[in-house]
Amino acid sequence: MASWDEVRKLAADFKRIQNTSTAHKLSERNCVEIVAKLIEMKLLDVIYTLDGKEYVTPQCFEREIKDELHVHRGRINIVDLHQILNVDLRHVEAIVEELLKQDDNLVLVQGDLIELSYLDQLAEEVNDSLQESGQVLVAELSRNRGLPLSFLVENLHSRMGSIIHGQFDSVGGVLYTEAYVARHRSRVRGIFSAATRPTAVSPILARGGFQDNLFHSVLRELISAGELKGALHGRLENATFIPDVYSKMQKKWIDSFFASNSYLEFDAMRRLGIDDPILYIKNHYSNHDVILLNTCCIGYSIQSQVTAAIEEAKNSHSWVDVLVCIYILAEPELYNFHTSLAPATLAMYRCRCRDIFKQVFNKRHTKV
Repeated sequence: MASWDEVRKLAADFKRIQNTSTAHKLSERNCVEIVAKLIEMKLLDVIYTLDGKEYVTPQCFEREIKDELHVHRGRINIVDLHQILNVDLRHVEAIVEELLKQDDNLVLVQGDLIELSYLDQLAEEVNDSLQESGQVLVAELSRNRGLPLSFLVENLHSRMGSIIHGQFDSVGGVLYTEAYVARHRSRVRGIFSAATRPTAVSPILARGGFQDNLFHSVLRELISAGELKGALHGRLENATFIPDVYSKMQKKWIDSFFASNSYLEFDAMRRLGIDDPILYIKNHYSNHDVILLNTCCIGYSIQSQVTAAIEEAKNSHSWVDVLVCIYILAEPELYNFHTSLAPATLAMYRCRCRDIFKQVFNKRHTKV
């Protein structure tokens, strides 16, 4: 075991060696020549700075780029790297390209070198804002952060449930909290549950300050689930909600009127909110013997009255005022009705009226 004197002697020798100057040194010029020779022999690869006073190896330059990326919190533009590191842009682009091949945690977006940790941090900030306000517009986030909308949608969507807690409407590009969607759903259900007549969607959407895609999605869901009794006619801003209570009243009025009068006027049906009266009649009165005209439809009761009146006039060799039976028709519609009669009745009618029909038609009388 060494004594304390030996240890002190060893320390003194070490200090003396440190203080001793080197007898043989390489000058700066020698170093430059040696490096130049190594480069010429392709034994050394270096990257020169823009002023030509310094050079760096690609491996060291990679480390410097990573260091700058870390300093800038995971995102830096390659033009900024070129200025900070004082190296030609083409060398920066070449090294960044190599880094992207080697490291899956790096992406290049519109000239910005981005580390995935930056996107995680961005997702955390988005989640904080989302929980505070209830919704976040991805388009606004895209403008503020200077990132493509599609890139943000893809990366935020992949972090839903893990970092971001809420719902993502990828079509509208909006993030919602569950509480926000629930409030929105309650408001939509309350508004349309109170409707007793056809209600246009667009004024409610504008006045209520609803978000378009969420509003239409929630409204369709409520109707499909049976929480709202009614139907939606039309699409998006042109849609109209028809409550079941109104449809029932509408059908009751039409059925009652048709049963009592044996005809339906299309204008009256349109005033009730039926856009296509002919289609409505075909769907609801397919089992009834009706004649569809341009402005109304005629039921079996009126048809039988006209047929009976013509038969009676024929048998008594007299004439009949058809408009007394079908007072709702104007002259052009009267002609259409004539052509819609049963073949036997029409043949008999034509036989008696062929010579005088045009003259008498203008006077609203028909000779038989």
